[in-house]
Amino acid sequence: MAVRSVAITNTLEEFRTTFNSLGSDVGDIGNLETTDTSNIVAAINEINSAVTTAFTIADDTSTTQQVNSGDVFRISSGSNITATVSATDTLTVALNSTVSGLTSIASTAATIGTTLVLGSGSITDTGGTVNFGDDNITTTGTITGNTLTNGTISINSDDITSSTGTVNFDDENLTTTGSLEAATITEDSVRVATRPFAIAQSIALG
Repeated sequence: MAVRSVAITNTLEEFRTTFNSLGSDVGDIGNLETTDTSNIVAAINEINSAVTTAFTIADDTSTTQQVNSGDVFRISSGSNITATVSATDTLTVALNSTVSGLTSIASTAATIGTTLVLGSGSITDTGGTVNFGDDNITTTGTITGNTLTNGTISINSDDITSSTGTVNFDDENLTTTGSLEAATITEDSVRVATRPFAIAQSIALG
């Protein structure tokens, strides 16, 4: 658009037309959306002040940084956190799906998946069973439970039993400083003693 001006040779009508066109170029100040709508200059100054005024950001340690007009306010993602900027004027900060490098998690109880619960000193499952698959479990402490089951063998308090009715120690030696009690003791398919026989034998021998 050409610069509008009034020459000294222009008529009054030409001056009127040019002046009115200038008003159309500038626009109606009643349509300004700034706080100050008194005139164009005041509105422009208000906008300029808004875009050139610096602001300050601070972190949890009270370290501050001033962001001036024209600066780029950058969000730096850290370990296990991703920051993504997208349209329109959106900043998304998300925890990565894979988290690494953590040295501790402070929580009274953390749920893994939907049923496994990690608590202070305990691993439980709301389904009643924790399955370690074919992994080995190693401890220098004590394993405690009402019943420990391995296949058909169950260890419960003072008992070792088998769902098949037989506990096979193979060729291992059994040693005890206490008493060995059994209804029947068999060695190489030969019955050595039964409890009634042992009682009778004890009476006979005095």
